[in-house]
Amino acid sequence: MNQPLITAIAEGDFSAILNITSQLTDSERYETIAAIKGLSPYSETDFPQKNVDKKDTYRHKDRVFHALNYALITMVREESDIAKVMIDKENYFGEPYQKNPYAILGSFYFEPVINYFTQFPPDNYIKKVLKERYNKEIDGLSFGFQWYFYKKGWIPFDEERFVKNLLEVSMFNRYVTADVNFLLQNPEAIEKVLLQLYRIETKVLDLSKWKSDNPSSKISTSGVAKVTTYWDEVFELLVHYGYSIPRGFVGQLLESLLNQWKKPHLDWHCRLLKWLAPTKAELLTHQQTLFAVLGTGVGSVVKTVMEYIVSIANVQKFDFESFMQQFPLAFTVEKQPKALLQGVEILAKEFKKHAPTDLSYREQLAVLFTQPDVKLQKAVTDLLTTYFADEGLAEVVAPYKDYLKGKAQELLVTLSPSENSENSQTACAARTLTPITHNLTPEKLLFFLGDCIREKSAATIDVFFDALVRLQDQIPTDYVAQVKPYLKQLLAREWSMGTMPLLYLFLDSWSNQSIEPLIYDIDKEWKEIRRLYKEEKYSQADKLDKLRVIHYGANKAKETFPYLFHKIAHTLKKLKEKDTLPLLATPTHEPFYIEAEILVNKLLQYEAQGKAPDLDDLIVACNRLLFWEVSAAAKEKAQQLKGDYAPAIQYYLDLTDKIQLNEALLPLWTQITRLKHTDAEFKVFETTQAKDILSVVKPFYIRYGWEKRTYANGEVGEEFTYHCNHYYKYGKDKSRPTLYNYYNANEGGRSFAQEAEYKLSLNPHYPDALLCAYIAPSATMNEADNIRDMTLPLEAVLRYDLRVRHSGWLYIGACLLFEKRPSRDLAYEYICQAIAHGEDLSYLKTYLSQVLAWDYLPIPRFIEFLDRPNPPAVKAFGKEVIALYLEEVKKQDKLPRNHKKMTSIVTND
Repeated sequence: MNQPLITAIAEGDFSAILNITSQLTDSERYETIAAIKGLSPYSETDFPQKNVDKKDTYRHKDRVFHALNYALITMVREESDIAKVMIDKENYFGEPYQKNPYAILGSFYFEPVINYFTQFPPDNYIKKVLKERYNKEIDGLSFGFQWYFYKKGWIPFDEERFVKNLLEVSMFNRYVTADVNFLLQNPEAIEKVLLQLYRIETKVLDLSKWKSDNPSSKISTSGVAKVTTYWDEVFELLVHYGYSIPRGFVGQLLESLLNQWKKPHLDWHCRLLKWLAPTKAELLTHQQTLFAVLGTGVGSVVKTVMEYIVSIANVQKFDFESFMQQFPLAFTVEKQPKALLQGVEILAKEFKKHAPTDLSYREQLAVLFTQPDVKLQKAVTDLLTTYFADEGLAEVVAPYKDYLKGKAQELLVTLSPSENSENSQTACAARTLTPITHNLTPEKLLFFLGDCIREKSAATIDVFFDALVRLQDQIPTDYVAQVKPYLKQLLAREWSMGTMPLLYLFLDSWSNQSIEPLIYDIDKEWKEIRRLYKEEKYSQADKLDKLRVIHYGANKAKETFPYLFHKIAHTLKKLKEKDTLPLLATPTHEPFYIEAEILVNKLLQYEAQGKAPDLDDLIVACNRLLFWEVSAAAKEKAQQLKGDYAPAIQYYLDLTDKIQLNEALLPLWTQITRLKHTDAEFKVFETTQAKDILSVVKPFYIRYGWEKRTYANGEVGEEFTYHCNHYYKYGKDKSRPTLYNYYNANEGGRSFAQEAEYKLSLNPHYPDALLCAYIAPSATMNEADNIRDMTLPLEAVLRYDLRVRHSGWLYIGACLLFEKRPSRDLAYEYICQAIAHGEDLSYLKTYLSQVLAWDYLPIPRFIEFLDRPNPPAVKAFGKEVIALYLEEVKKQDKLPRNHKKMTSIVTND
């Protein structure tokens, strides 16, 4: 046994190790390899530990581990020696495996290894070593070795791999000072790798531990922090030791704020920007980027960017017009009243010099009333009354009356009586008639994909498909290259089954010139992912898994989002056939409505070319139609229609009251009849194949209540069930038809709540069935998805002033008594609006009285509703529910919990 070598390893003395092993003869090398490779670096018997503090034991043993590996690799002289230094081990199950001492190439012991390579050049065997290490992501190559081998020409430069390898800091395996010294010695690595962090997403949000000699370190040697902290130290030390960061990095960081990355990651980039202190000249150069960032919706990022905008707002080269157009994108950002107020102040200052001429801008400004901050609302009120006080201001402000505070609340009162007398429903109708005017050109079309990804709305996605069909002959020939960044952007986020996987499916199919939507082999992808994990290629596996997830969502789309899947297939077909006739269901007015005359004009275009419109396209177009506001011109043109759909359109537009059934168009007829006469009973459908679909013959009313269930263990219990609710319908009732284009019955599969806004756009005049699909399956202990189900759809309903008619009230009532306060607040707001509009709430009253008397939903939640500072009409509503409840309780065998609290309310009154 070579005792000096054992001592050098035990002390972690790399210089001594190389000095010893470099002098061994071949026979001595082989004897020493055989003697030491079976020793344990963690054994004090094999490697006695001297003068090591207890708190340093772990780090010292890690150093001994690498010292042993170093000793072994320094005894390699040729390729055949590699097998000799491999360490034989057995796993927990007694299965043999080998540990590779070249694991040291994944450490920060860079200098000792390079000293060895300098003394004994590895040219004749290094590629065999690197063949495994280069692709190994755990214990693979640390960045120092990676860069050294690249400069030697032994491995290729792969930017993404290099950036991730540098920036991602694993536990206990990095040393701030070592990285700083290495980067200062290799400035090319700073510019070619480190400064590319702005465009390659890495795991810098992970928690880690590392070694630092920096006296101002933000983490102790025993502490844990995010990896961003590590790089803050590195940047500070680089500058401290004289490195000058290229000022172009400022613009690149600003551009990075447009990435759809996690908020803390973008916040780090904001901190780096503040540390770099951009000059006014730099900010002016990149002011368009600053304006674009306002639309990202990330509050902290918007706050940072607004500070920069304020700093240059008084400079002559400031582009106020662009700011004015982009600023409204930030109006809905949460918890940033100061930043929004700063933006409003910029508007006010410029308006004093040049009064605005675009009256429609007030509609965008009014959105700021949804922000609860009193100072912000006052500033917006001042702008509106000073520069936009023309006729119609009341209609613009009225939809936000429930949000108004202070001076803003007085605004409606100060307007003329004739304007103020208009109710909020009329105001909403007027507001929804705002035309959608994207004015897409072939050059702008593909850039519009960014809007589709950000907004995920019918006003973007459907407009894109329509424009693509109409402009297909003028699309740039390099569209595949232009689409690639958007495919990458879609892959960078985790999407559920919905609009974004489908947008990905279309772009992927179109880029591959497929004539129909691609079908992905996700089973094959899963097998490949498992193989990569087995080979410890975790980054590659994670990347493929992101692809598999979005492929899975796309494959499932035919069931979960049939309309959009059909639109994709229809669009690909039109592109293949060079058919430039417009899509019918494209919204013409915000947020997703269609003007009747425009639809009729499109149908006449189809007839002029002798082509039949797509049925589903036509149905959704009718669902979105502003059928209560039809011009005389639209009616006159509708009389000219000749297709088999003509009687249906003419009926819809009040040109006839005759229902002329056509089996092929049955879904169309069932839709428009119910939309036009929501409360009617249509016996004409009783002899059709659609007779059993809810909403076809009679309005959409479903059964609900306690039902007995026999469980797998044989026990019998009771469950509260909403028939045709998603959890009941798709899990248990397989006998009902699933024809998705019967939208009034929500016959398609339920989508995630995050997609509810787009789903509601497919049938905004009768959302009852869709809302019922989102009712949570239990009164308590709901999961995150259930909480979103009871919040997001209702937010959209309120935002766009959609009205429920029949069983949609079940969703409103369930939200009012849901376990989470935000849902209860939203339902309360909706009910107050409905009462103010004079709507019939009898069905809701009955439902609330029953679920309370049946002891399903908790009485305290209803008492919370009663305890609010309610106006008289809402108080009367509450009393009527209590009266119905008391009657229903008499029918029950057992009183519900907290019954006394309900009776005490009656007694106190």
